Amino acid sequence: MTTTLPRLNFTSLSSHETCGDIVEAFRLAAESLGYPTRFNQSYIEPGEINILFFFWDVPWEHIEQHHPDCIVVNFEPMVLGTHAWNERYLGVLKQCYLWEYSKSNFQRHRQLEYRNADYVALGWEPGAAEILPLSDILPDEQQDIDVVFFGSLTRRRIDILEGLMARGLRVEVNRGRAWTLEERNGFMRRAKIVLNLHNWEESRIVEVPRLSILLRHRKAVVCELYPDSEIEASVRDSVVGAPYEKLIETIEQLLADAPRRAALERKGLELFSHAFAPPLVGPAIQRFLSWRAQQPDRFVATNMPRVTVCLMAGDSLEALSQSLHAWAAQSDVALQVVLVAPAGIAGLDTLLTQAGIANAQLISLPVACDRATARNLALAQAQGDYIVFSDAGDIPAPERLQRQAALLETCTDIDIVGCWCDTHEGPFEFAERHQDILVEYLGPRPLLLSACMVRRSFLERSGVRHDPEFTAHDDLHMLCKSVAAGARFAVVPQLLHRPVALPASADAARAATQASQARALVLAYLLPKSSGEDVHEIAKLYALYWPSALDFAQGLLQTLARACFSPAAAPEQQLVEHETLTRALRHEALRLLQVFFNAGLADKAWLESQFMIPEVARFLAPAANQLPVRIFRLEPESAAN
Repeated sequence: MTTTLPRLNFTSLSSHETCGDIVEAFRLAAESLGYPTRFNQSYIEPGEINILFFFWDVPWEHIEQHHPDCIVVNFEPMVLGTHAWNERYLGVLKQCYLWEYSKSNFQRHRQLEYRNADYVALGWEPGAAEILPLSDILPDEQQDIDVVFFGSLTRRRIDILEGLMARGLRVEVNRGRAWTLEERNGFMRRAKIVLNLHNWEESRIVEVPRLSILLRHRKAVVCELYPDSEIEASVRDSVVGAPYEKLIETIEQLLADAPRRAALERKGLELFSHAFAPPLVGPAIQRFLSWRAQQPDRFVATNMPRVTVCLMAGDSLEALSQSLHAWAAQSDVALQVVLVAPAGIAGLDTLLTQAGIANAQLISLPVACDRATARNLALAQAQGDYIVFSDAGDIPAPERLQRQAALLETCTDIDIVGCWCDTHEGPFEFAERHQDILVEYLGPRPLLLSACMVRRSFLERSGVRHDPEFTAHDDLHMLCKSVAAGARFAVVPQLLHRPVALPASADAARAATQASQARALVLAYLLPKSSGEDVHEIAKLYALYWPSALDFAQGLLQTLARACFSPAAAPEQQLVEHETLTRALRHEALRLLQVFFNAGLADKAWLESQFMIPEVARFLAPAANQLPVRIFRLEPESAAN
């Protein structure tokens, strides 16, 4: 059966002359995959998938009416003080489905409150804009402009430009107005050097879209660069990099070196484009379509899905009674409850009868039984197509089972569906998408098993069951085993469940060890090309205690970098899942560094030395603004330029 691909409408609020090559790169990448596409300047097309560029001054209300059929593409460094850091755009980013161009922005998703964001870099698409033929490069003697710069003018940019002019250099700047395309291209063609530097001191994101324009025009580029700059390692060779305080000196040196400038004009584009494939829109579009299909308005109720609730009697008959009545109140499902209890508890049959559950089974055990074994016994008696593992005291919303079953019936590739929870700590709003749900298992607040509905056919084919050896975190362990067995996850983004607060484990050290063992299953699954030794080492991030030796932190950073960016990881490193995992591991690395700094075991000099290791620098660079200390900062006494 042939699947009809949806039409994609690409639209932009920036002029086609200024940023058309960015939009066209994405459109061509999608078109090459067979998607029907069109470009509409500044227009959202109802009934199509709309991909929105440069919508940083549009209120959410104007986009919301087309949600969830819109993807907002961010090409702005999200730094306080920039034009995009405004209430409107920040509100859009919190609520939209987002494609994020920057790993630094992507890393700060919690601060920026991104809910559903993919990392989708610009990439390289040769046909997106004109490439100046080598034969059209002007000879050095005809390049009568020393330096060209175009872009918004902030104080730090003006200081450099005025410093260049004070040295007697001829500098062309778009003061007060935007150049036409002809003016911009003409000035660039006549320039010996084009300057690329950050708008704001706090940004370390090298503007790849601007570099793409400059290198398509065969220019020698001087670029503000640091060891912690966000840039592909191979792209550094396509430009001449320097920190802010050395930009003027570097420009003067390059102006005096005509052979080096000529080499950059002829080789810069090749070096730049070698680092990139076309924008990876294919996997990103598929993830968007999966998310879109899981939205509450996209799946519909089915006729009486069969659901089994596996329930173990706790210490409180009152709590058990409340749970039974809540499960009995579920609407539009064929419900079976399997209750497991030790023998001798009086009144259980009466509780089941009073709750009004027509299909109820009581398993009375002659001896005490652990929770995991009890749940496995209940599962063995399950008749439903979908399974819920519940605790006495859990209170589901009346529509919970119907909502989750409807999603499973609509999205047949999903195995486990969770929902948001109303807890005594406040609402737990779990991630909605598969790749985000998986990495949440590595964090402090993963999806709860009691909030999930599991497809019984998945349990049968995978053999996943509760493990009695896990006296603590057995729920977490079962879900992590499901991850390792290849389960596909989704979450209904509604408060549909109130879980009972379970008592903490009496043995905190054992509980921490078992939680770490569960997470190791997820790590091994998400890092299939890493060695078992490396996975075991990375799992130490989640240990209760760490050795107080700096060698431990340094070794762990190098292991993380190797896992995320080694040649073995290269096929996955640009995929959304891998970057999402890398982001999660980077968050844990930041926690590790903060602990070592707070303990006085690490300092700025040590951290800067880590950035001299290319793999570690690449791993940590997107978190440069979140490190315990700011490294490579321009000191006030060296800011004379």
